Amino acid sequence: MQSPAKTNIFNLANLLSIIRVFLAIPFVFILEEHSLVNNSDTAWKVFFLLFLIVLSDVLDGYVARKMNQISNLGKLLDPIADKICLVIVMVFLIFDQGLPFLLFFLLLSIRDVYIIIIGLYLIHVQNIVFQANKSGKYFMAVTTLMMASFVFRDTFNLSINVCWLLYVISLIFMVISGYEYHYRYIKYFNRISSEDKEV
Repeated sequence: MQSPAKTNIFNLANLLSIIRVFLAIPFVFILEEHSLVNNSDTAWKVFFLLFLIVLSDVLDGYVARKMNQISNLGKLLDPIADKICLVIVMVFLIFDQGLPFLLFFLLLSIRDVYIIIIGLYLIHVQNIVFQANKSGKYFMAVTTLMMASFVFRDTFNLSINVCWLLYVISLIFMVISGYEYHYRYIKYFNRISSEDKEV
């Protein structure tokens, strides 16, 4: 069987991740329009584009597994595409909600910079790429729901308490997923260190 890392990088799974990156461009303008007008029409535009982004995220992973199109490029493209879309909404919410989302953004940046630095080392030195852990996927799902609740709160009269509850849950998943990445990296480095000592 073909090695996942050697799978052709020009495949449907990677194309879906690239499409998600390009969807971020109209997403910026639609969010800006919604912030200025804030009615049901602009809300549905945001919702539709957000739906396409989430759908592409679900489909690229499904296609990669079912069609054996897992590749190192795909493992990198998927979280990068996620983060681009997430940061766009995060910046919008920083201007809208202020300090809590600035704090969220700073914590997320620290977590992601750590993951990226270790990830780049593993790619270039160890020739290995770890896939996203399950808690990371849960974190993205809850965070998407949380940010959507704030974006659509005024339009659909959502309870602010529900929005902030989702914010706290998202923070919890951020910490859990960050710890699991750290634990997995430490476990891997300990294993290769013990293998080197045995040689």
